[in-house]
Amino acid sequence: MTARNSQGTFGTYEAVCLASIFLITKIFYMSISIIIGIKGTAAWYGTIISCTVSLILFSLISLLMKRFPNMDFAQIFEVVAGKFAGKVLILLFSVYFIFYAASSLREFIEMIKAYNLPYTPPSILIFGFIAVCAIIAYYGLEGVARVSGIFFIPVMIAVVLVLVMASPRYDLDYMKPYLGYGLKQTIKIGLLRSSDYDEIVILAFIINSIHGLKTFKKAGYISIILAGITFSLNILFNILAFTYSGGSENLSGLFELSRAIYFNRFVQRLESIFLFAWVISSLLSVSIAFFLSIDLYTKAFRIPCHKPLIFPFSFLLFMVALIPKSISEVIQINIHFIRQYSGFFVYLVPVLILIISAIFGKRGELPDDEKS
Repeated sequence: MTARNSQGTFGTYEAVCLASIFLITKIFYMSISIIIGIKGTAAWYGTIISCTVSLILFSLISLLMKRFPNMDFAQIFEVVAGKFAGKVLILLFSVYFIFYAASSLREFIEMIKAYNLPYTPPSILIFGFIAVCAIIAYYGLEGVARVSGIFFIPVMIAVVLVLVMASPRYDLDYMKPYLGYGLKQTIKIGLLRSSDYDEIVILAFIINSIHGLKTFKKAGYISIILAGITFSLNILFNILAFTYSGGSENLSGLFELSRAIYFNRFVQRLESIFLFAWVISSLLSVSIAFFLSIDLYTKAFRIPCHKPLIFPFSFLLFMVALIPKSISEVIQINIHFIRQYSGFFVYLVPVLILIISAIFGKRGELPDDEKS
């Protein structure tokens, strides 16, 4: 019950919005162009393979959560792996989330500089962005979830508007060749890119705030499927608008689509719709990862409140975001690792914990008040 009181509680809708916006924000960045570059014209259905693999892995995680009712990932790690090894795993996830937040932040800043603010020093933009994230994180998990619940639908409406209004540019012939660079390549990359959906594990860290396993499973499956549909449609429409060779060269496919909108002299260049969705979703995505990094640190060292750690973690986030020297380094190192290989850590750790718990017969126990 401690986790519920400290983090707050919220329902299925907020849980879906929180997880979905964390997953879907990648469509505003370079993920679309990178996937198109790797898979060619098969990219739009290749991501469905990644989505399917993630659904299977999420089902395995659900089995783990079922074995340990009323316990989150952090508590399960300590029960199964022992206090020391469990604490190490918790800290590793804390490090991962601060790295994730910093990489997403830097990717956003580099793209803002490329499209809108080319002469503004990155440090100024990063400082302002982190200040807003710190304010959101100050109000805790429930605050982040409520804000996500408010803005998720407007963000999705903005995305749909851009895709629909850019439809005059679409050409179905650009879907050819249908197999892209080959079925083998599509399946191989599809399996690796399941990491595109591994952010769903955040639900396992906050399960005590979303009313248990039933909401956890419902929110997880809905969020993964919604993200899969969103990724697939965005990739497809980028291919239809720019061809697979042109789509692979765009920094942000969705931003380029918004710039391509033209009906007449009064309805064109609707980047403002895109910028609203882009900025809001980026703020929320970084804030979620930022808060989770702090929260896991407090759990590892039994710190009762996360608020005193916001300033030092903000400074850490600022420093990590400044490490890459250029946008090419952000893409080649940070983003390449997170979106193609992070699943080996984020997904396989809980699967290994599930296997260990099954071998040694470890299970959680219901609280005394629920036993009676």
